[in-house]
Amino acid sequence: MYPEIGQIGPIHIHSFGLMVALAFLTANYLFTKEVKRRGYSEEIASVATMFAFVGGLVGAKLFHLIENYQEFLADPVDAIFNPGGLTFYGGLILSIVMIYIYSRRKKIMFMTLADAAAPSLILAYGIGRIGCQLAGDGDYGIPTDLPWAMGYPNGYVSTLAAKNPEL
Repeated sequence: MYPEIGQIGPIHIHSFGLMVALAFLTANYLFTKEVKRRGYSEEIASVATMFAFVGGLVGAKLFHLIENYQEFLADPVDAIFNPGGLTFYGGLILSIVMIYIYSRRKKIMFMTLADAAAPSLILAYGIGRIGCQLAGDGDYGIPTDLPWAMGYPNGYVSTLAAKNPEL
């Protein structure tokens, strides 16, 4: 587990953020190639990716706040600006809505864009999940003593927490 992989001057490079950036760049590259292959402008892919990026981050945070509304009510400013707490399907839903509206305005069939984006979205999701694994962000399951298990004693949610509630 490597939540922080380096530093450039005062800027800390976090593994999750780096992997999300890599995921978007990779997905945009492949999506642009596929959109161009289908006879559309590269601008269509770039704008759709931008909507996916904005919708993904805003939707992921928004759905996390809805799911954890008590945390939001207790401290709204911290809940909104805390870098943690992103729900994938919230980002996916808002991104889909934004790209749907964009495709309607451009008079492009939404399903054509969705079909072109699917392979790059799958790859981007996988790259993002590697970022979760590197960060040790608490989505790795319950503690186990199986021989192939991986431990995250220093993760955001320690794998030792279930064995020792004081952690």
